[in-house]
Amino acid sequence: MADAVSKTYAAASTRALSDVSFRIGEGEVVALLGHNGAGKSTLFEIVCALQRADSGTVKRSVGPAEFGWCPQREIVDWSLTVRQNVEMGLAFRRGTLRGVRALAEEVCEVVGLERFLDRQAETLSGGELRRCQIARAIAGRPRLMVLDEPTTGLDPDAVAQVFDFLRDSAGQGSTVLVSTHDTSRFAEHCTRVLALSAGRLLADQPVEAFLAPVGASNDLWDGYRHLTRQHSTMSELPSPEVAHP
Repeated sequence: MADAVSKTYAAASTRALSDVSFRIGEGEVVALLGHNGAGKSTLFEIVCALQRADSGTVKRSVGPAEFGWCPQREIVDWSLTVRQNVEMGLAFRRGTLRGVRALAEEVCEVVGLERFLDRQAETLSGGELRRCQIARAIAGRPRLMVLDEPTTGLDPDAVAQVFDFLRDSAGQGSTVLVSTHDTSRFAEHCTRVLALSAGRLLADQPVEAFLAPVGASNDLWDGYRHLTRQHSTMSELPSPEVAHP
């Protein structure tokens, strides 16, 4: 999917991404972890073809009709209802209005928006707007779903509903790539972990292997913290001296 992807912004002194490579297969749910500024959103935007990498390549095996994208920022039409926003997003992906009404109603029930289908977006709360954004991305269970911190601002029940839907979709063949701060909950739903730090990919492991160093913890962030500390310690070690004759 991504091969040696690098990116540097014009005003930056360091790379946002540095030689990032990974492959994601059908039916996988992959967690992308990293501190703020680690390069997660940049990587997502390159994967989604919203910006170009300076070097390296990204390949997707699905077309626009089977690709769902949920960015951090809200992208909704404030004058439209929830139903219309979700239908519009789905119709834009598929290039047709055929069948979108039933799919919009189905996904709004999944994210708890069935009572708000005919409410204008401008009247929704922050959490409700976030659900609308998620619904636009996952409606129709696209074959590839990329979600950048989708559960920010959601209550625990809504988080569980979204994560359950993503896991169920993967069971039906979808591929899911997600960044989230709900790291203790998401460990039960993901199959692999990609760990970014300062633009570099530190780990690409099955979730069990990623959590193994932290014992009984089921929080992905504990595994990430252990990994970054380990790499920090290694970088601080003095270089071996070279013996000269």
